[in-house]
Amino acid sequence: MLERINRIKGIGLLHDADGRQHTFKKATLVYADNGVGKSTLASIFRSCASNDPDLISRRRTIDGNFQPEVLLQFSNGQQSAFANISWSNSHPELLVFDADFVEQNVYAGGQVTTDQRKNLLQFALGTSAVNAQREYDQADNDALVASQSVRDLTNQLTGFHRGVLLQQFRELAEVADADDQIAALNERIVEAQNIGLIQAKAMPKKLDVPSFDVAKIFAIFESSLADIDLAAEQRVKQHLDSHSKPNLERWISDGHAFGEMESCPYCDQPLEGVDLIPAYRSYFNQEYNQLKASVADLTRLVPITTPEAIIERLQASFATASAIIDGWQEHVEMPPPELDSEAAKQKLDAIRGRLDALRLAKEANILESVGSGDTKNELIALWDELVVIVKSCNDGIDNAVNLITVYKAHLAAVNPDGLRQAIANFELAKVRYQQELIDLFSQLDAALAQEVTTKAEKQNKKDALNAIMQTTLERYKDRINQLLTNFGAQFSIPNIDFNYRGGLRSNYNLQMRGSNIELTGGIPDFKTSLSESDKRTLAFAFFIASVESDPDLANKVIVIDDPMCSLDLNRKQQTRLILKRVHDVCEQLIVLVHDIHFMRSLRDEILRASAPQNITCVKLKTVVNRYSNFDAIDVDKECESAYFKCHRVLGEYLNGTAQSSMEVARSIRPMLEGYLHRRFPGLINRGLLFGQVIDAINNAQHGSPLVHAQNIANELNEVNGYAGQFHHDTNPAADQVQIIDGELRRFVERAVNVVHAGMA
Repeated sequence: MLERINRIKGIGLLHDADGRQHTFKKATLVYADNGVGKSTLASIFRSCASNDPDLISRRRTIDGNFQPEVLLQFSNGQQSAFANISWSNSHPELLVFDADFVEQNVYAGGQVTTDQRKNLLQFALGTSAVNAQREYDQADNDALVASQSVRDLTNQLTGFHRGVLLQQFRELAEVADADDQIAALNERIVEAQNIGLIQAKAMPKKLDVPSFDVAKIFAIFESSLADIDLAAEQRVKQHLDSHSKPNLERWISDGHAFGEMESCPYCDQPLEGVDLIPAYRSYFNQEYNQLKASVADLTRLVPITTPEAIIERLQASFATASAIIDGWQEHVEMPPPELDSEAAKQKLDAIRGRLDALRLAKEANILESVGSGDTKNELIALWDELVVIVKSCNDGIDNAVNLITVYKAHLAAVNPDGLRQAIANFELAKVRYQQELIDLFSQLDAALAQEVTTKAEKQNKKDALNAIMQTTLERYKDRINQLLTNFGAQFSIPNIDFNYRGGLRSNYNLQMRGSNIELTGGIPDFKTSLSESDKRTLAFAFFIASVESDPDLANKVIVIDDPMCSLDLNRKQQTRLILKRVHDVCEQLIVLVHDIHFMRSLRDEILRASAPQNITCVKLKTVVNRYSNFDAIDVDKECESAYFKCHRVLGEYLNGTAQSSMEVARSIRPMLEGYLHRRFPGLINRGLLFGQVIDAINNAQHGSPLVHAQNIANELNEVNGYAGQFHHDTNPAADQVQIIDGELRRFVERAVNVVHAGMA
């Protein structure tokens, strides 16, 4: 229980308020005019309840020189102090209904927001539901944390799997020789990018297989002439040698070609009997000459048939083919061809040596046949061995050509994009099995398992919360509608439940005259369909329904700020009855009001069943610089009418307790006016001056109730003659009239006697 407000400094109009002299009771009623500090006081209580310093900081005194400070005294010697922008301890047992409650939990600006429905649900729930919600909130938070951990780890992994789905990245197999495979694929990409150049590269060509035509040579070797006189040949040679003339033999041979002559064409001597002439005829025989020419041609034919250039050409062709094959080795691995040029040269030299030997033999024995078929076959066999060497080399070149051809065909089918993707996969596989990634996946597995566990726990807590809230909110709805009915409201809440959209929040609708009222816009809507009184009534019903359902209400301090704001007479009466009922079951009820008459009626309602010592009334009054401070209040005196006040002032004067003679003198006439108005209700116009009232009594006709006052008309007239001098409407110098106590007392007694005795 709050026992006392020791002090409030630097907060709103409560710049330096001291409430130590005013002890709060079970029922504490605080009166204040509007704009004096009720809302500030309510915010202080709310701040203490919720431990929200901002509620006070926002209300710091604008022109004050104090830092915000509060000292509240609770029962059992407990204190709550606010200083240095914080509370020493909070008191959540304070339940406050004020403008902040309405704005936070019900509506603001004519609309009901999502946040307000969320806050309302939190406020409306009972202890069991609050505990269930707390457990659900914790489970929800745990699930959010677990999910966030999964997202964080997933985000960390995002930078590694580069466009590949995380699961695909995770399932990549480890590749031990990834770097080697990547290098090979890069080479293939380079090849694919240079495919045009590669396809245009020269292909190796086989060596030309040399031919060996020895038929003509062996035809010469095998030729012979049996009719040639070799002695004649010797005789002619001796003759020719004896002359030592160049070209002599040709000259003679050409002369012999002229045919048979009887005499020498040179000296015309007869040729018959000259022994040299027959020798000439034998020596210069045409067939013989032909044979000699053929044999002589062997010197040319043998080198042509077995030239040294064959080996040179083979070596040159082989060098070209080998160079081309070497150029392909960077793309295709293949055995280089081999040419045993030395062996080929040996074969060729052996063949040419044999032919030269046969040539020399033929030249020595021109008329005889040299060589044989076997010799010829032997030479051909040697040549075939040379050809085998060449063909063996060509087989190697053929193998290279085949491998290159296959490679070029394969190269044409290479897809560079596919190779790049394969490289990317190998690169990903390398990344996937880095220790950092292995650790991240282990953490992700743990986080996923935690997420599953926390989500399951969240669902369990949600199911438990749902079961409790469905029962709680149904009971809550029924009580709200009962309160609305008692208030005479023309609207009700047909349904109230909850949902988890955007966080746990209440979900309800209003119904008026069979139509649903939209809470946030629409037609009809909350803003235009409900009056300010209706809206305030709805908020108050929400608050009271929750308070009444609190099983710990006996330990709660209920603070109500201006409960009957904008309420009509019936709703004020119902509010009074409700507050009385709450007072009876709570630990303490504190009501802040600006309507003194409501305060008095609430006090009287509470006093019917409570001892006077259990209720206290305090007010906030305006002090220096229009700040506010606590003060005692006499509720009855504050509520009395002008008539009763004047009657009291005159009575106090007669009892010797009046403070001001002028106030007493000015109270005489109003008391008599009030007396007449109450004695003759409706018969005396309130706009009449007192003298005119007396005239109305004197002029009353038979049958008028005013006739019964004619017996005091003269007395009233005389008293008015004295009292009128103290009122400005009849005496502009009323403030300057000197009051004689004996005279004043005599007219006061006469006026009171009229009221009490009804006669002069």
